[in-house]
Amino acid sequence: MPEFVFNIPREQLALYFGIGALLVVLLGLLFVKPILRLLIGGDASTNETIGLATGGFSLFYGLLLGLLTVAAYENRERTQNAILNEASAIGAIYSTVGSYPEPYRSDLRELLRDYVQFTIHRDWPAHARGEITPGGVNRMTAFGQWLARFEPKGPSQEVLHQAAINSFETLKSARQMRLNGVATRIPSVLWYAVMVGAIATLLQLLMIRARPLTHLVLGTISVFFLGVVIFVIIALDAPLYGTEALPPEPYIALWSQQMAWDEPRP
Repeated sequence: MPEFVFNIPREQLALYFGIGALLVVLLGLLFVKPILRLLIGGDASTNETIGLATGGFSLFYGLLLGLLTVAAYENRERTQNAILNEASAIGAIYSTVGSYPEPYRSDLRELLRDYVQFTIHRDWPAHARGEITPGGVNRMTAFGQWLARFEPKGPSQEVLHQAAINSFETLKSARQMRLNGVATRIPSVLWYAVMVGAIATLLQLLMIRARPLTHLVLGTISVFFLGVVIFVIIALDAPLYGTEALPPEPYIALWSQQMAWDEPRP
């Protein structure tokens, strides 16, 4: 799918699909149907023959669209869960290191606040362009190195430190899953199959013998529904790319509810 499609607002894209369905059927009835009638003829058994010939095609094409819809939905859900898990892990670490002695408490919390701000204001705009910035991994590395320097003294600090390490491992795993979502999308070869199938479906509709008004109504309904299904796949595909990507709301909520209060006052 061309990348510019993902930068069109969803409301406009839905409108384009609706208008496009009507225009495609109208143009097909005016210009393509006469050619098809000349090629295949128009006897009484035409509709029955078309129905028999297209039954298997419709089954496999419908199965393809269904599987792509499920795959796009699962990709989006997987990325959304990774975002939530990453934000939750950051919040857990932030609370845990709050019990560390100084200067580790202030330094580790400052590194986490910087990471969250970077994710919101630098990582997310880059993800919308299909890019991954190196600043995030550099901040994660710095935090891990600083966390490893802490030497717990006593059983209580050992328990806290182990909890922080466990949460940090969860954070790194969730972050990698989130970054995978930048490149997660339906392969181009499958989009080619979808487009070829849509064209074949339209041609089959135009081959049917029917009165013009009946043909227009039935064709518009069928093509409109096909457009809705393709629109849903596009809307769910590429979860972090384009203007309609998943928002960084969990990080914003984490910042405003937990971190903003600890910001050093000027």
